[in-house]
Amino acid sequence: MAIEVLREIKGPADVEALEQAPYAETVTTPNVYEIFCESAARDAEATAITFLPTGAVDEDPVIITYGQLLGRIRQTANMLHDLGVGPGDVVSNLLPVLPQSHFALWGSEAAGIANPINFLLSSEQIANLLNTAETKVLFAFGPHPALDIWQKIENIQDQVPSLEAVIQIGGPGDPKRGIPGFDELVAKYPADHLLSKRRIAGEDIAAYFHTGGTTGSPKLAQHTHAGQVYTAWVMTQMFGLTPADIAINGLPLFHVGGSLDIGLGSFAAGVNVIHPTAGGLRTPLVIQNHWKLVEKYRPTIIGGVPTSLAALTAVPLDGADISSIRYAITGGSPLPSETARAFEDLSGVAIYQLFGMTESTGIASVVPSAGKAVLGSAGIRLPYEQWRVAKIDADGIIGTDCGPDETGVLMISGPQVSPGYKDPNHNKGTFTDDGWLISGDLSRIDHDGYLFITGRSKDVIIRGAHNIDPAIIEEVIDQHPDVMLSAAVGMPDDYAGELPVAFVTLYPEAKSTAAEIMEFVAARISERPALPKEIIIIDDMPMTAVGKIFKPSLRWRITEKVFAARLDGVIDATVTVAEDRKLGTLATVMVKGGDGADRASITQAIADRVGNFTVAHEVKWL
Repeated sequence: MAIEVLREIKGPADVEALEQAPYAETVTTPNVYEIFCESAARDAEATAITFLPTGAVDEDPVIITYGQLLGRIRQTANMLHDLGVGPGDVVSNLLPVLPQSHFALWGSEAAGIANPINFLLSSEQIANLLNTAETKVLFAFGPHPALDIWQKIENIQDQVPSLEAVIQIGGPGDPKRGIPGFDELVAKYPADHLLSKRRIAGEDIAAYFHTGGTTGSPKLAQHTHAGQVYTAWVMTQMFGLTPADIAINGLPLFHVGGSLDIGLGSFAAGVNVIHPTAGGLRTPLVIQNHWKLVEKYRPTIIGGVPTSLAALTAVPLDGADISSIRYAITGGSPLPSETARAFEDLSGVAIYQLFGMTESTGIASVVPSAGKAVLGSAGIRLPYEQWRVAKIDADGIIGTDCGPDETGVLMISGPQVSPGYKDPNHNKGTFTDDGWLISGDLSRIDHDGYLFITGRSKDVIIRGAHNIDPAIIEEVIDQHPDVMLSAAVGMPDDYAGELPVAFVTLYPEAKSTAAEIMEFVAARISERPALPKEIIIIDDMPMTAVGKIFKPSLRWRITEKVFAARLDGVIDATVTVAEDRKLGTLATVMVKGGDGADRASITQAIADRVGNFTVAHEVKWL
């Protein structure tokens, strides 16, 4: 039986009503492969994927039906089976968003274990992930003028001992090196059945998704088939997805939001999924043409990470008819209130927030589309899921549960929670022995059962005895009409430990100065320790590949500034700050000249000036 909406969900009471039936009787789809079988059986001729190669309004899209999608998934799985891939073997992919990327991802899960990798990472990081996953087969995007994926593969292919085959997508392959082209190779295999005759169990591992640090020993979160099926099912229930819907998916497939929430969730419901170019909402032309593309393709559901929505607020409608849109979905990071207001004022479209983690198979809470869009909320508890908001001390010891509207760290239990990382040594501090996922997110649940994510526990700014939630600062700054994005971080201070500072980017043609924004903020922040010591205007906010603000880069930047100021005029040195595997953050002070006793005295002089900061430092000589 295909996944379909069981009841309209407006709030927590509807979730509880849905839970009256046992989960095993409610969700009967046994694995991810069967999701595609069910959707093709419902309507094989319905459009599954609409791919826009460039994002131009007048181009002809590539159309893939549900019957074709299932056939390509089977052909991919059969090709992998012929290459010796079994249920415990890993198939990695380094791919932008293409129709073939879906064939590769879901075909890999039908044959073995899929492992999507962020192709924007460095060659060293990619090799590390491939070795951690013990990759047997790799799908990789071929030579391209704007993407260097193939060059990276050529650099690292010999560094992965487990790798037995590389298959090129988006190119003819390299027969002389034994590298086939995907399209030609996969066409040789049957599209009407699985040659392996594999019976996929719900507890079988479907995928490894990388998360956390990508240096040192990367963390690979395990996803089961049952966990991914739950994510697809619950997206259908909470957003009321039906085959009549058309959704724009502008997220990459190496991220759970693009592959599972908007991807698999839509496919389970028979939705037509529009992919606007291989780069999605990272493609400038897609942002520029967004509202005209909406007018042409008539999507009912749009969305993106908060930074993408902020970019869209700067694009005028210019008379485009966007009346087809039912709602917008956002996730990946908390949605600033001012971004939400600006987006809704421009488009008239309500935004519904989704919150999830890689370790929760992409979903943990949703503001349901049939309910009221609660500004700032990440939503309500999902069916068959449990929450705790608990106090956790600096050593990671879980304390008492918090009361309503009391801030603590969110913990999650449910069908979608990962069984843990591939390396169980990484589980400590994230997964409890009794199956709870410690999210690391500062959260509160109000009296109505709505969850509010206020920041990451590791992002808390600790000023003396004050624990400052950066959201307190950012929410005020975002109210300034000239501010597009803001991010508050801790600046090292040898007395208070940290002091808050804020980085901001402005809308195009905005004229406000840092002093004017500071004056605006000072009049509105009631918690005086949270008042930023400095507002820093920057041209571009550092972003992750999926559009989240990358706060570590900002912390490193302000730390370099503080260290350099302390050493200026005393020691001829330059300072760089970066992540360190053992120390967390390390400031490297590079000094010109000096030898013997001079080096010892210079080292001591540096320690006298920066040694009281909580950020560790080392001295290197040029």
